[in-house]
Amino acid sequence: MLKLNICAARRPGMTHAAYSRYARDNHARLVLGTEPVSRYLAAYIQQHVYDGCYGPDAPTMRYDSVSHIFSASLADQKAATETPECKNIIAPDEPNFADTRSAMFLMFEEQPLPLPVRGASSYRLLHYLQNKPGVSAAELHAAWAAAHEALLSEAPALFSGVRRAVLNTPVAIPGAPQPQYAGMCELGFLQQSDD
Repeated sequence: MLKLNICAARRPGMTHAAYSRYARDNHARLVLGTEPVSRYLAAYIQQHVYDGCYGPDAPTMRYDSVSHIFSASLADQKAATETPECKNIIAPDEPNFADTRSAMFLMFEEQPLPLPVRGASSYRLLHYLQNKPGVSAAELHAAWAAAHEALLSEAPALFSGVRRAVLNTPVAIPGAPQPQYAGMCELGFLQQSDD
């Protein structure tokens, strides 16, 4: 299963609340309700950033949401985006709420990390990973997974509210630039205070 990760920011002049409302109530309905597109998708999840979640070291580009579009293969992802309905219905809706110049697209494969309990989680914390020079992405992923497992065995109470732990490894898309990040770790929590 592949996951297309889309980081998106609101269009200039739009509030975060209006962006989130439009993306959830209008755009998601278009994506999921347009059958020639949705037939190629296994799942579509929008995660909206909380106001104030960026700290003092925030990047220049601040995203308002991260959407995950799951499909069985790169061929299915491509087929969905090449339908006339995607080009004529869904894509033209994007400028109504999103600054399309700032969107970041990453393709991932999920690798679940061990947890005492798995289940639904309403709150997600996403860590985008970058390897140091001289360290391969594979070495970074192995070190991250080992650190996760060590922390799980040393301090299991820290995971009492965690229901999802996934290490996402990048997938190269033919004809596209190299992935911007070496991976992404995703933690899902029962409640916001658990993170």
